[in-house]
Amino acid sequence: METAKKLLKKKNGFTLVELIVVLVILAILAAILVPTLLGYINKAQDEKNYSTAQTVRVAAQAVYDDEVGHKTNADTTIDDKDQTASGQKVTDLAGVDTKKVTSYNFTVDANGQITGGTVVIDGATYTLGNDGTWTASK
Repeated sequence: METAKKLLKKKNGFTLVELIVVLVILAILAAILVPTLLGYINKAQDEKNYSTAQTVRVAAQAVYDDEVGHKTNADTTIDDKDQTASGQKVTDLAGVDTKKVTSYNFTVDANGQITGGTVVIDGATYTLGNDGTWTASK
């Protein structure tokens, strides 16, 4: 009976050492996971910017086709500094934030197709290659 009373008097809880071990384990897990999650966030942002650059290219092609058509002496570039309303039409059609997409410049071949160019998004330059892929340089 006396041992039963001793068991009842024993306090339940965690010791200071056990709490410190748990905190150390949590700190180690956080040190491993935070850089990994930041990498995923940066990769997602890059993919979003590639998509935005492609959207600007498609909008520029649509505006060029609408305004120029198949004229033989047409401009060979499309950019945000176009003196006509084309520059604003491209950003409106693409639906992009003009504070993020600060400039663009595309070259057009003799068939009226965009063959290359650049889009500046958040200070990074995205370049359209001849094979239709985008590369980033910051």
